Amino acid sequence: MLFRPAAALVTVLAAAATLANGLHFYLRDGEQQCFLEELPKNVLVTGHYRTEEWREGEKKYVENPSITVSMTADDNNAAHRVMNQKGGHQGKFSFSAGNPGEHTICVQALGAQASGWMASSVVRFTLDIGVGEPDDGGMEAVEKIKSIKEKIEVLNRQLEEIRVEQKYQRERELEFDRVTAGIKTRVGLWALVQLGIVGAVSYWQLGHLRKFFEAKKLV
Repeated sequence: MLFRPAAALVTVLAAAATLANGLHFYLRDGEQQCFLEELPKNVLVTGHYRTEEWREGEKKYVENPSITVSMTADDNNAAHRVMNQKGGHQGKFSFSAGNPGEHTICVQALGAQASGWMASSVVRFTLDIGVGEPDDGGMEAVEKIKSIKEKIEVLNRQLEEIRVEQKYQRERELEFDRVTAGIKTRVGLWALVQLGIVGAVSYWQLGHLRKFFEAKKLV
């Protein structure tokens, strides 16, 4: 069974582009393993980890959900801790390097079951570290929000234009209804006037015919 001293420091070279470092090492319950990472300024570091405990009875490494993992990251130049995280037997972490230079990343597994008297279980720790693009301090998210805001403003302006157009169309429809109603009223009045004229002319003609017949003594 392979075991490495817990206090050993392993130097991992970082690159400006995204880089994933897959490591696995062995440590006993409660012991700590540390790594050096040379990081540029404002770079975002992400990682995933997984622990497996050696089971002597089964002669293999198995997952133990009772294991807890403590992870820290320190800026060596500024003597400042940039990450202090605790999690389950597997999980992920991330931190941003505020200053360029060496950063120390330390991991510790707690809660493994002892395999015998005066002995502690060996834990196999698998660690994938990703050194990504420089952290822009959330500017990318801000730019996305601005873009979404601008699109919303454009949609609001388009909706306002649609409302104005609809209001104009309603006003035109009301004006058309008023004009149509006026025309219908004038047509009705003219029809009544025509009926009156026809009635008057008919009455005059009947009266004239009556007088003509009386003069001719036809009636």
